Amino acid sequence: MARLTIEDCATQRAPGRMLRRLEQDIKTLLERRFAVEDITFTQWIALKVVRDGAISNPGELARELNITTGATTRLIDTLEERGLILRDRNAEDRRVVGLKVTPAGEAMVAKIGQIVVAGWNELIADFEEDEVTQFASMLSRLLMVAERMLGKENTGFAGETGE
Repeated sequence: MARLTIEDCATQRAPGRMLRRLEQDIKTLLERRFAVEDITFTQWIALKVVRDGAISNPGELARELNITTGATTRLIDTLEERGLILRDRNAEDRRVVGLKVTPAGEAMVAKIGQIVVAGWNELIADFEEDEVTQFASMLSRLLMVAERMLGKENTGFAGETGE
């Protein structure tokens, strides 16, 4: 069984710090690629997770993106105004709001997805295919353990290899 020591958590090798920095750097790299597009990286992620069925309502979207409910409302408003997403109010209880990607949103996910995949492929170019598969598997397992420790439901990441 693997164990870390305090030496393994030294500033330059601390797993949490490396993951946080990696997330920030990847987001910055991908946002640069989005600079010429008419959609932001965050908007694309929102469309993708709704389209893929990982997210079904505004509250889940706020948690997924780690943004406030107010920011989520503004994000959904923008996507809705552009015809990329729809609020789907429950007929029995109009307070219950679902989210659905429109055909235009589907087209945007597909178009911009190519930019995201190209960015990831550039990032992992120095790795062997089995290394990428193993890394994704380890991240998935780590996420499942963390969520289990937090008492969260399984998010469906097991076996998935990335976004």
